[in-house]
Amino acid sequence: MPSVRRIFLLLVVSFATYGAIPTPEQYFGFRMGTDRKLARYDKIIEYFETVAKQSDRVRFHNLGPTTQDHPFALLEISSAENLRNLEHLKALERKLYFQGGAPSAAERDEIFRSGKAVVLITNNIHSTEIGSSQMVVELVHELATSDSPRVKKILANVIFLLVPSLNPDGQMLVTDWYNKNLGTPYEVSPLPTLFHPYIGHDNNRDMYLFSQRESRMTAEILWDATNAPGKSWFPAIWLDEHQQGSAGARIFTMPATDPINPNVDPLIYRLNAIYGQQQAAALEAEGKEGIIYNATYTNFWQGAMAWAGWWHNEVGLLTEVASARIATPIKQEKADASHPSRAAASSPDEFEAERRRQFEHPDDPLPPPRDTTPRTEYPHPWLGGTWTLRDIVDYELTATYALLEAAADTRDTLLHEIYNVNLHTVEAGAKGEIGGDKEKAFAAIIPVGSQHDPDEAIELIDKLRIAGVEVYRAKSSFGQDGKSYPAGTFVIPFDQVFGRYAKDML
Repeated sequence: MPSVRRIFLLLVVSFATYGAIPTPEQYFGFRMGTDRKLARYDKIIEYFETVAKQSDRVRFHNLGPTTQDHPFALLEISSAENLRNLEHLKALERKLYFQGGAPSAAERDEIFRSGKAVVLITNNIHSTEIGSSQMVVELVHELATSDSPRVKKILANVIFLLVPSLNPDGQMLVTDWYNKNLGTPYEVSPLPTLFHPYIGHDNNRDMYLFSQRESRMTAEILWDATNAPGKSWFPAIWLDEHQQGSAGARIFTMPATDPINPNVDPLIYRLNAIYGQQQAAALEAEGKEGIIYNATYTNFWQGAMAWAGWWHNEVGLLTEVASARIATPIKQEKADASHPSRAAASSPDEFEAERRRQFEHPDDPLPPPRDTTPRTEYPHPWLGGTWTLRDIVDYELTATYALLEAAADTRDTLLHEIYNVNLHTVEAGAKGEIGGDKEKAFAAIIPVGSQHDPDEAIELIDKLRIAGVEVYRAKSSFGQDGKSYPAGTFVIPFDQVFGRYAKDML
């Protein structure tokens, strides 16, 4: 019969093993989203490394140095079984996107039978939109430790790729500036410098030019051909989490507004709406106010993070949650619900005047919301009140879980539909019919020697390759449409899985 001391030691060891992952509150000393409290990126990364060492559900990758030489982190999160078989599951996802050629019938059926829903969620590209960098701490802890039916379902059916911050340098810059001014009259003063040293807020306009390290590393996660660890994932769904202004709707979810881009497959727009409305429905089910879609953001342009996925046959989603003053709460006067209004958005001059007033009188409440009319895209308007960093974290947690759960629930359908979009893209490219133009377009031909600036032509080719486009170079001279092209000419055929992206760019 074992001694009492031995039983006690076994219990202690068991508890220590099971409880080795500290909660965010234990690790950071406060709950994520607490008023006037921020977790700094370097500490967040330390926490994630701790979680990854203790959990068989989480893998941590440092994909390389940022602009200012900090870690650019990616987490792979799934069930222990899926992570043990990760290379095989990754190979299935890559084949879903026709890497190495179209899948055979047997390969296609294996993808449908055994593949997972691969979901990439990126956060905090705009450093003052800091809530998502805090939210992911709670999210990772729950996914690493919870045995709830929802978490088990997500882990079994989804491979979740998480980038906690797309601009780590800026996250620390904003955190330090806020903490420096905390408790002074300048607590909510704006950052006196760009939060990205070269392009500031326009880092979310760089997913075609790839001028910055962070953009290039994001592209490597998505479309890199090397299949290195943490890279080359070709996710079927990509969500980028942002914050917006403070005075109106509490959160934007997809779909966005017209116009649409003819080079995007129509099914991608439908899927954007389906998954975006899953997020909206989950928020409504929790009684949250101010959820809007079909507003502000358009369906047309290249350059933004997740929206670049549309031309890559990926579901590309955006959330925009109302901002606090970094971690300082905002108060807003209440609107009269009995007299709904739908005033036009503030003019640039009005916006600037209000921004200045908020800085000069930070304790004054915001004016009441201007748009309080219930309607299809905004059935439960925000009427004003107090808004905190914790509110942002809560909204983002709900929206994030809703997407992960929807991806788990629709795994089979998602794989079939993405396969069909990829197949139809290759077929449309072979017919010269991507985009439905009157003149058929089968390929782009780029001769280098005849360019005014040959180096710029080479630069363009490099950018296309970063985006996963297959580019070929003629070994001998050839003719096309009555023109002669020398050896060394670049040819970009549109009958490839990313033919839509190539055509839209060229």
